[in-house]
Amino acid sequence: MGPKAPAPPKPTRARRRPAVIALGLALVAVGILASVSLTTMLGQTRQVLAVTRDIDRGEQITASDLAPVDLPTGPTLLEPVDASALEDVAGQFADVNLLEGSLLTAGSYVTELEPAAGRSIVGIALSPHQMPAGTTLHAGDPVRIIETPVSGGDAPVEEPFAIPAVVVSLERADVGDQTVVDVEVARNQAAALAARAATGRVALVLDAAASEGEAAPGGDAATGGDAATGGNSQSGGNSQSGGNSQTGGNSQTGGNSQTGGNSQTGGNPGNGDTGAGNGGASTDGNG
Repeated sequence: MGPKAPAPPKPTRARRRPAVIALGLALVAVGILASVSLTTMLGQTRQVLAVTRDIDRGEQITASDLAPVDLPTGPTLLEPVDASALEDVAGQFADVNLLEGSLLTAGSYVTELEPAAGRSIVGIALSPHQMPAGTTLHAGDPVRIIETPVSGGDAPVEEPFAIPAVVVSLERADVGDQTVVDVEVARNQAAALAARAATGRVALVLDAAASEGEAAPGGDAATGGDAATGGNSQSGGNSQSGGNSQTGGNSQTGGNSQTGGNSQTGGNPGNGDTGAGNGGASTDGNG
């Protein structure tokens, strides 16, 4: 008999790893839950306000300019205004140009435009020696922009040109050590300030805040102040000295005292004292 054939090898049984199976089942469950959650989230919407026509900056927004639209709920970089705020937004002013079909965001409208009617904002580049060094300027500070003489020149004999203003914002210039200060002034003074600021011969002076009942800096009262200089027309009130032409009536001293008395009639009531004096001169003339 020949040799026995070797017995076939026994098949090896694969080992089951319960931990791997459990991990796989957990991943499947998480995937299912994420899909359900995403589907539910995409199915939920909220109503926000959209613009129904092109609105230019400065225009007043009306209720008919806006309409509610559905926006899917979820994370977004936008800050759309909820449709429930429609009544609050109506009557506000567009702070930027709003295009038809765009969503209205919280920063696209304001209660009051800046600058307000009759006001202007002028930017002035100032070096450190042209503004207070030990005090930090803030928006809302009352200031004056004063025209200065040429470098090395003599100080002005008369009071220098000055424009009252209010600080709006400050920003460091990209080049050099200058600071760009935006100030708000009366509209009729904006051109004069811009022209002087372009020469670089200006300085900023920080003033104390206006007390109650005091005119706010940068107000139109400053322009009216020019009218006050015109108030020197009160010196034209020296035309009352023209009333001294009644003294010319003294030339009538040689004439009838009654004629001189007529000078009292022709005299201004306010100059009655002068007229009386003239009348006295007439009496002396009769003497």
